[in-house]
Amino acid sequence: MPVWRLEDDCLAPERSLKIEYNGPNPFKIYSGLKTRLRKVFEIGSVNIWERDFRWDTTSDPHGFYIRVYVNKGFDQHTKALIEITMQGKQPSDERKNGKITIYLGGRLITEYKLKTIFQRSPLYKGLRWLYHKIFYNKIRRSYLIICRERIERLWKELREELGMPLPKEVI
Repeated sequence: MPVWRLEDDCLAPERSLKIEYNGPNPFKIYSGLKTRLRKVFEIGSVNIWERDFRWDTTSDPHGFYIRVYVNKGFDQHTKALIEITMQGKQPSDERKNGKITIYLGGRLITEYKLKTIFQRSPLYKGLRWLYHKIFYNKIRRSYLIICRERIERLWKELREELGMPLPKEVI
């Protein structure tokens, strides 16, 4: 089925926010991640899924790689797809220093499904484009701001949980 799809990075011009932590028990951030994501993005558990979870038990410290996605729906046409990537090393002894790097990013996706022959016609596409430009674009821009603010809030909360101060330009 043909679709007219618009995508924007929520954090443009940056691609993602980054957290680098060296200290005791870096993997602790993962244990409460799903609860934090539900709270920050105001979604249910069904809208969070792990795309990738790797844990290396062959060495100490244990290497890990985790990729989690959040689907935040705004309305019937627009959703935000948030990606959280964590990579690092966790020692067997949690008091020893390990490291973790976290990347937070997201895209705002708007889709207009073109199911019928009329919806694929130039007349309909022109009317849809006009509707989008005159009415829906302002709403979509507000969703983009919400998406950015939620990712930044998650970034701040994760830094806080790890005991990292915020950079001066953020405060």
